[in-house]
Amino acid sequence: MFKIIDKETPVQPMSWSTATTRFAHWLEAAGRTRGTITTRLWWINHLRQSLNDQPPTSIRPEQISAWLANPDWSPSTRKSALASARRFFHWMRVADARPDDPTEHLLNVTVPRRRARPTPDQVIHAALERATSTEDELMILLGAYAGLRRTEIATLSTEDRTDGWFTITGKGGVQRVIPIHEHLTPYLDLKTTGYYFPGRFTGSRHPDYVGRRLSKLLGPGYTSHQLRHWFATSAYAKLRDLRAVQELLGHADITTTQAYVAVDDTALLSAIASLPDLPHPRLQAIPRDSENITPQGGRA
Repeated sequence: MFKIIDKETPVQPMSWSTATTRFAHWLEAAGRTRGTITTRLWWINHLRQSLNDQPPTSIRPEQISAWLANPDWSPSTRKSALASARRFFHWMRVADARPDDPTEHLLNVTVPRRRARPTPDQVIHAALERATSTEDELMILLGAYAGLRRTEIATLSTEDRTDGWFTITGKGGVQRVIPIHEHLTPYLDLKTTGYYFPGRFTGSRHPDYVGRRLSKLLGPGYTSHQLRHWFATSAYAKLRDLRAVQELLGHADITTTQAYVAVDDTALLSAIASLPDLPHPRLQAIPRDSENITPQGGRA
């Protein structure tokens, strides 16, 4: 016999442990990648700690707004936090864990478009010299020669390599293929089965480990993501084919790729120098200052 649920009955508080476990299962069932799930759970845990373990069923929109208004966060950080909160509270509503979604009316975060910041060549060279193992070197080169994200580097397996190509599963489970650069081959040949960066006990290295290790090797001010900028900038400089670079990076939107490609100052100077001459008769008719101004500043 079915039990009729009164819609006016208050929602019973759900513990954070139950909520995050069920939320993670919901994401896994939809085929979300491990990296995506880890990011979502990290931000939800951050929100929980910020609100002193207040039950997720009682969190109000103004509390989330205050959390997002952290003055130390960049726009991109704030955008990532909001995306995770929206996904979590959307799940709570569709799972009947709460009757509303406190993120529903929050404004989108605007992220200013920034110039690409490719890692300078000399920084990459120094990082390779600083490396203490072939594993370190391969991490650096996978970012530079394949444009892989840190999650993609961490989880790269011998099964992803076939006949000179990588098959990479990126954000949202979207696959792309990347030709393997010849300088990567000797490193890849060192392993015949399993992950290229195996975990201490099982599975692969965690993406956070890869990110921290690459930041340490590259030095202050540089991250693993800037190796992707180097890859994009270098590939575009040779090809001048933005669509090809987009496919290699795995971007759904080509405008994202544009933000990864740095334009050389020489190209900017050449663009200005290439503009055709235009007449400027009035300027040409004005006598030179040296011919019309006295040493005291009065007119001749």
